[in-house]
Amino acid sequence: MSAPAQAETLRQEYERLCDAQAAVESIARRGGEIAPEIRQQYTATAARLREILAVPPDGYTLPRAAADLVAHAAAHGWQTLVQWTPPGWDGEPYVRVQVGRRLTAEEAADHPAGVYLYELTWHSRDCPPGRLRRFGSGLARTPDRPAAHGAPSVRAIRAVIAAHPAPTL
Repeated sequence: MSAPAQAETLRQEYERLCDAQAAVESIARRGGEIAPEIRQQYTATAARLREILAVPPDGYTLPRAAADLVAHAAAHGWQTLVQWTPPGWDGEPYVRVQVGRRLTAEEAADHPAGVYLYELTWHSRDCPPGRLRRFGSGLARTPDRPAAHGAPSVRAIRAVIAAHPAPTL
């Protein structure tokens, strides 16, 4: 009998899933046919990668301003995404937070770009262990300014979210 297989580490799982995702994307770029079961697997892989990246590194938590922004966006029907550095990251930890929503067809009639999207980063560079601070201004795309541009303050983003909640279905 062989020795029991070692459990896959989170880092190994992350790398394996990234490789699987890249293989499917390579086939798609070349115009190859992708079977429905492969598409399903790709969707499941992407969901698992999001779960893995949502886990903060040991000793870190989401900064209060980021956590409050995510909660505020979710309460107003906006989509949210929190992504930490990948497992096994050798550099300084950081977290990227995205909040956004697509415009309804009615709203998009006046704004063809049709999206509110804000992406902010908090980084541990030059901070004590376990601490993060906002890094740069972040990026924004709005119906009035569809090209990526500098994001406003977290307070200003919260005001936009409150003024433009996602419609309830």
